[in-house]
Amino acid sequence: TVSREVQKQYEQQHNVDWTGIAQQLNLSERECLEANQFNTGKAQWIYHPDTFSWDMANRMKTFIKDNYPEPLPVNYTAVSNYMWIDMDDCVKMASLLRGEMVWTSETIAQVVELRKQGMIYKDIARQLSPVLNKSKVVAAYYGHIKSKVNAPLTCKEKHRIKELVDTHAEQMP
Repeated sequence: TVSREVQKQYEQQHNVDWTGIAQQLNLSERECLEANQFNTGKAQWIYHPDTFSWDMANRMKTFIKDNYPEPLPVNYTAVSNYMWIDMDDCVKMASLLRGEMVWTSETIAQVVELRKQGMIYKDIARQLSPVLNKSKVVAAYYGHIKSKVNAPLTCKEKHRIKELVDTHAEQMP
């Protein structure tokens, strides 16, 4: 029933009066936010350092703090409905705002590429997250290099080394 009321309001006025729906259905606003499954028209929220808004981030952080104090787990359906933002984007942004970074191979490749372009670690951190510390970027970068250095040689690499040694063996002192 919550989802039907939300859909009705959204289709009429392209916004949702959660307080009104809560009163109409005799539920709390939080119960309505947690129960709604109507998602049409939700915006995306993808982090980009040039367009990042602390206003939106602080609005989300305040909502989470006020409605889901520790040790309550955060209900991201409610966060998504409150912000009217795609739920996966809310989860990812909340993670970024907590300073959590998933160091995927794509993220490491991005760091490596930005370093090749001469970008300093502090600026790379800002490219990845609004609160990421440069020391975490440095650790990830050097961890990547260390893993490359310590990785066992592939058959192709061993073969290439043998070819080079055989080719240049006569020239070695």
